[in-house]
Amino acid sequence: MNDKTKLIQFTKEMFKFTSALSTLIGFFIVFFYCIEIHYFPVGITTGDALLFVWAVISFGLIYAVFIYFIYTANSVYFYIGSIRINKFYKKTIIDKLPCGNNKFFILTFGIIAQIFLWIMGWRVDFFSLILITVSQCIMLILYFIGYCAYYDVKFPKKNKINESKESKDSKDSKDSKDSKTNKNFYLIIFVLIYISIPLIFGHVGIGFIKISFNLIGIRQNNVVIYIDKQYQTILQSRISDYTKSEKNHYLLMGKLNCSEVCNIDNVNILFTDIGTKILFEIPSHPDKDGNIKALQFELPASAIKGIERKIIYVK
Repeated sequence: MNDKTKLIQFTKEMFKFTSALSTLIGFFIVFFYCIEIHYFPVGITTGDALLFVWAVISFGLIYAVFIYFIYTANSVYFYIGSIRINKFYKKTIIDKLPCGNNKFFILTFGIIAQIFLWIMGWRVDFFSLILITVSQCIMLILYFIGYCAYYDVKFPKKNKINESKESKDSKDSKDSKDSKTNKNFYLIIFVLIYISIPLIFGHVGIGFIKISFNLIGIRQNNVVIYIDKQYQTILQSRISDYTKSEKNHYLLMGKLNCSEVCNIDNVNILFTDIGTKILFEIPSHPDKDGNIKALQFELPASAIKGIERKIIYVK
């Protein structure tokens, strides 16, 4: 089996394992997303549940790709670090590399992955380049520690006797069946902690859930919604109270217009298509510091008569 085949096989196995764990994590991230928007869906049907599961699976797949990009990008730094370590000790201490021993694949795909992470941290509103970089550094350090523990990497010591004794003990430990079982158990725990780092330090979980919900249609940004006219009085009253309370500091971007039906433009739908209600917000114009407020509405799903989206086709 050549290096290319090994790399493809390794990528498939890693993606399956990571996507399964990421999907499990996705259920918890959705819970925190609902806490963030102060809304939990009610009246969920079987179809709604299936849509919800599909949204969580989408999160798992997207997040697994993100983790693999970080892993691939870090393989370049690990490769450079292994060269320096082997050169410092004047012997081969680290001989196995994260994405196989083909240096061309490591450098090519690693650099591409790193550029992708930089672009995403710079251009995507949900993410911070600094937090992604911090997460990547922590994951690199954790991977190095896990690598040394899993492969029993021993750095040369001055005391040759102790070194020899430790090598023997390490060999006996490898041959133990219980040791192998424990090692696999710790490996699973290690991977779980490893893929959780961007959620803890990078705060990317809610961002990826928003992306997944946008793809499925549960969350929709900058749309025009058409509402049953019987809710006109309620909507006008809420908007009027908001305007008075803010004293024109945070003017709403959307305006309420009513004829046969009411419509509001520049609306962000935070949760729809699951349950019997819909949650949406009308964001304000940013102030001089860039801060934005929003006025939220929770209405029955039957009150929404239509949603208008702007779609731009690129030739």
